[in-house]
Amino acid sequence: MSAEKNPNDTREQELWERISTTEGAERAEVLDELSHLAYNRNKYNECLQLIESSLEIYYKLGGAHNYLKEMTHLYEGKAYCLENLKRPKEVAETFEVIAQLKAIDQDDEGLIEATRAAARAWYEVKEWQKCLDGHTAAKDSIDPDATPMSMGIDLLNIGMALAKLEQHQAAIESHLSARKLFKEAKNPEYVNWADRYVTVSYAEIGNGPEAKFHAKHYFNYSKVAEDMTMEGFARLSLGKAHLLCQEYEDAERQLVAALEQLTLEEKKPWEEILEANRALAQALVALGKEEEANTRLERIATIEETICGDDKAA
Repeated sequence: MSAEKNPNDTREQELWERISTTEGAERAEVLDELSHLAYNRNKYNECLQLIESSLEIYYKLGGAHNYLKEMTHLYEGKAYCLENLKRPKEVAETFEVIAQLKAIDQDDEGLIEATRAAARAWYEVKEWQKCLDGHTAAKDSIDPDATPMSMGIDLLNIGMALAKLEQHQAAIESHLSARKLFKEAKNPEYVNWADRYVTVSYAEIGNGPEAKFHAKHYFNYSKVAEDMTMEGFARLSLGKAHLLCQEYEDAERQLVAALEQLTLEEKKPWEEILEANRALAQALVALGKEEEANTRLERIATIEETICGDDKAA
């Protein structure tokens, strides 16, 4: 093993020594550089503390009016630290600050990207309206670099937020518009995502034929891509669509296959497993297999109480 000192360790020691001899903006710069070293060692809490200390100095020196670039850079670092620390609410709030700073800087591209990033984080914490507002603002922004893909992704995200808000007809329109743009961009992967999410909304409003049409596309993609996990979710969607169409034998076949695949996952997707069992029970009842349906519902009861809460249990 080499006895030579790590250059980063030497640099860090020099920076800490400078802290005691600097003040004002120079001190803020030293703290910023130290935060980079902490981030590169995956010490995200330490990095955050250094960033906050640097920002505090800049605020005392006049804030963004005097140090716009420096503060934007620090807030971006803060957002990345928070992402690594799995603190999505704070990530969203930080990206909203970044968006404000980008607006002051008249950086339209940066403003749009920060707005999208905030919206994605709001989705993660189930703040559906804030997510929708953010993605809608990004879509409505004048973006000279917009492409069919970027516009399609905005519409896909808007549709996902609308679905969570149970505005399914609007979600369908958004997803279908996104699907058209993804086809224009010749991107089958994202056409598939549009099919997946539009199927959910068609099922929610009880439109079995349209749900089945898009679920079949979703299923076909999973087979071509040879993605077993995706195939399980696709079979669930297709089974529910058959159920809506009163095609009970087809529904049973797809839902049984969906459960065979979903339960193979090391990290069990319990919500989807429960959903598939409930849908399968409905198909079994329609086929005159009430005893089998009741047995299946009894088996999942404890898991359902744990995942969904007693008030939603079967």
